[in-house]
Order: sequence, then structure tokens, then C-alpha cells
Amino acid sequence: MADGEEIHYSYDALGRLVNVDDGHWPLAYEYDLQDRLITEHQGWGTLRYEYDKLGQLSHCRLPDCSKLDYRHAPGGQLSSIDLNGSRLTSHQFSAGREQQRQQGLLLSQYQYDEQGRLQAHSVSQQRQGQHHNLYRRAYAYDANGNLAGIDDSRKGNLRYHYDPLDRLINVRGATPESFTHDPAGNLLGQGDQPAANLVNVKGNRLLMQGDRHYDYDAFGNLSRERRGAGQKLVTEYQYDCQHRLIGVSLPGGSTATYKYDAFGRRIGKTVDGRTTEFLWQGERLIAESGENRYRTYIYEPGSFRPLVMLDDEGPAHAIPFYYQLDHLGTPQELTAYSGEIMWSAKYRAYGNLAALDVCEIDNPLRFQGQYFDAETGLHYNRHRYYNPSSGRFLTPDPIKLAGGLNNYQYVPNPTGWVDPLGLATTPTNCPKRVDTSDYGARKNLRSDIYNAQRPEGRHATKHTNAQSAEEARSMSLGQGTRDKKPEASYFPDIANNVSGFEKQAAYSAIRNGDVFDHGGSRYLFYRSDTPVGYSNGSLTHWVRIELTKAGRPVIHSFPASLEQVQKYMGPVK
Repeated sequence: MADGEEIHYSYDALGRLVNVDDGHWPLAYEYDLQDRLITEHQGWGTLRYEYDKLGQLSHCRLPDCSKLDYRHAPGGQLSSIDLNGSRLTSHQFSAGREQQRQQGLLLSQYQYDEQGRLQAHSVSQQRQGQHHNLYRRAYAYDANGNLAGIDDSRKGNLRYHYDPLDRLINVRGATPESFTHDPAGNLLGQGDQPAANLVNVKGNRLLMQGDRHYDYDAFGNLSRERRGAGQKLVTEYQYDCQHRLIGVSLPGGSTATYKYDAFGRRIGKTVDGRTTEFLWQGERLIAESGENRYRTYIYEPGSFRPLVMLDDEGPAHAIPFYYQLDHLGTPQELTAYSGEIMWSAKYRAYGNLAALDVCEIDNPLRFQGQYFDAETGLHYNRHRYYNPSSGRFLTPDPIKLAGGLNNYQYVPNPTGWVDPLGLATTPTNCPKRVDTSDYGARKNLRSDIYNAQRPEGRHATKHTNAQSAEEARSMSLGQGTRDKKPEASYFPDIANNVSGFEKQAAYSAIRNGDVFDHGGSRYLFYRSDTPVGYSNGSLTHWVRIELTKAGRPVIHSFPASLEQVQKYMGPVK
């Protein structure tokens, strides 16, 4: 390494990684005859795994020697988890979606709309053989698929509004907020912060926001924050040669230092002389140990959505507390076995806590993959640190442009996207991608496209009316359209042959595997080598083709903005 450190990797005869030695925190791995990981040693902790005949995880022994037993229904869905021989949670699935979840004496019931999005989460408590309703959260979505509102019987209702690029611009309700953005997607102001004219951004680096001034090192990492009268309150950040945060000096004289393993996972932090150590299960935090504190975190299988927190160490002492999540997978409550709420919070849109309703026990988990550091107010987000006050990361994206055009942006929209690794955004209501690797599926799709007819009336022509490139741009901004609403518009040469163009684009989308289920339709995405028209005033290479399922298929397409494409496909250029 550039700082003189060495990391040694060892492999067995089959090419499997068995040892990693960085001189500080050794890692070791053992496998069974089917090449499945059965033992994972890291620092002072060990995880052990067993699998059933179908290769599904059936047992896991945690670092504190607690044991988890996983049971699955015939279709492979999780049916229950036992902790040290006692039932921890039970689950019922239908059509791949969880319908019910039992957590202690609480029963959660979930409802979904036709597009598979969470529509309602109801929680009831079992008392004297009957279930009594405790609270309910209902979710509504707008025509673009953005979250339009949450009706929460405990915390009050919220309404969300967006600009034409689907960026959040205001929240109405118990915690009102407003936001401004620049064309590059930088969040200029939020809530009661000063207006956008008190913000200075250059090269996507936030230089000033209100009374806060920011300095960066030669690599673009935030190195200093100055605020207050005369900018006398100074926070300084130090990084290692891999651009990982290793030290923070705070205005009051407090200091924090951070350590990482060979894979860049944070394994320790020391704040004013007090140390907390962390253990990992792959990319997920599994346990933390500090002064008078030991915690274990259990997740929904294959995800970053927390399921249970075990407080205290060892089978005889670990007490389960259950996570109640919102549509994003963000903890809203922690409940005891009895159903009593032990922790509850109200959030601002970009992750800051607006209010802590109940705090009988501490919970550091925030957005998926994030851990709240009380000493700095930052969220550790695996590969980077996130500042919920500014809605930005402190450092550029390690994967460069593969993570998006703006290297500091958290997500395009905090009500519908998450970034569990601090690398690339993921839509939480991500539609199911159609498996086009199957010959039969490809054949059926091609047949539907071949036989598809265009819609009737204005729906067939509203994207093809422009007589020039300039008119296409104007109409995409709502200028000259019938109802003054923006209409994505093709260039005239494409509009004149739109029927043939959109079918060829659809065939290409099938070849590329860019086909998604969307309720009663399929959405297909195609990127042309040259621009096809305008969307929201910007040139675009992308086309979204909509193909219905029922009866004789109907096909329809329009030039799609990058934001519309990323809702389905994730980061693309």
C-alpha cells in the first residue's frame, strides 16, 4: 500500500480465499465440499454456518455463541427463525411478497398494490387470545411512481411533492420541509436552512451552505468544516491512503479515530478514549462490542433491512427487540416481545432525526446500510460517510462514474431510493426484471411486439407532434402542448416512422435484457447511439417502450429522461 502497509492473501488448492492478514485484524474462511462458506473468523469473533439439502442457510452460530435456526416453506421462502431454541419470528409469503410477520406478541400484516409496492403495514398486539390494532401506515404513489404520501396513525400524515425531474421539493405534514436543487442534482438547501443564494457549489463540491464553509483535499475528500460566528467552530477530517476516514477533531476538543479491516469494513472506533469494535457478515454489520454494551443485528435474508436487534451478550442474556420498518427499510420503531415500543423516531426526508418519540433503548441503524455515529452526527455507510444534514457524502464515489454523474450525491430521491453500500443507488420499489435469457420468454415477447398495435387518439400522437428539434425541446417543457403540460417529444425524423422505430427499439431491449414487469404492462428500455428527442428540456438517447399484456398488445413509447430510466435500471449513463 502507499502508506507502507502490506496485506497478504492466501488461497487453498481450489482457489478459495482462506486467509487475509493485514497485521491488525486477521480474517480466515473454511468451506464444505460444495464450496459453501461454513466458518468465518474475524478478529476475536467467529460465525459458523450450516445448510439444508437445498443449499439454503439453516443454522448460524453467532459470535456470542447464540444460535439461529432458519426454516423455509416448500417454495423456499423463509417461514421462521428460532433463537437458541425459541421462536424469534415467523413469516408468511404469497407470490413472493411477505403477507404476515409474527414478532413476539405483535402481528404485522402487509398489503401491496398491483405493481408490488407496499401499500399498507398494520400492526396488532395479541392479548387474551385476540389481536388488538395498535397502529397502521398506508402509502400512496403518484403517476410517476414517486411516494405521494404516508398516513401514519401514530406519527401523523406526510405529503410529498416533486419537480419534473422527480426530485423531492417539499414535504407537508408534521415535519414540513422544502428543498432546492441545481441542474447537477446537488441539494442546495433543505428545511429551514438558508436559501439557495447562500450556497456555493463548484464541481459538485459543496463549498458553502449558510454559515458553513467546507474545504477539500487534493482528492476531493472533505477535510475541514468551518461554521458559526467568524467560522471559529472547526471540524477536521483525516483520511488514509485509501481515502477512508480515520480521524475527526471536533470543535469542543473531542476526537474520534476509526479502523478498518483488509476489505475496508470498519472494525473499530475510539471516541475520547472509549473503543467500540465491530464484526461483519459479508457487507452487513452483525455485531458491536463496547464498554458495557454488546449488540447483535439480524437482517431479512439477502437484504440490508434489519429484522431483530439482540441486546446483551450470550444465549442466556441476549434480549430480542424487533424492528418495524417503513417502505424504504428504515427503522421506525423497536418493539419488545410484549409489543411495547422501546424506540421510535420521526425522520426528516434525508435521514436526520426530527424527533425521538421513545428512547428506552438506543438504536444506531438508519437508512439501509447506515450506522449513526453520535460523536459526529454522520452515518457510516460502508464505503463512505454520509452527512444527513447536507444530504451528501463526504468523499467522492469510489466507483467513480459507475455510481452516477454526481460523485457526492446520496440518491436522486430520498423517498424512493437507498444506497446500502455507499456506492450505487437502488430503487426500493424496483420492478421485477423479466428473465429474457429463457428462449420461450424471448419468443413470447417478440410475438407480442410483432402483433402489437398503437393506441388510439391523443395518446398515440402526443410525443410525435414536434415539427423541428427546437419545437421538440419546447414541447418537452410544456410550451405549445394542448394542456400546457410537458410532453417528451421525438425528433421529426423519428416521429415520422415511430411505429417501426419503437418496435426495433423493443427488440433491442429484449436482446439486452432491459425488460421490466409493470403491473398490466411491460416496460422496455433502449439506448440509441444518437439522441432521439427531448425530455424535460434535455436531450436524451433513451426510449421507454410500454407494451400491454391483456388481449391484443398495445405498444407506445417516448423519449425517456435519465431519471426515468434509473428508476428501473439503476445507475446508467
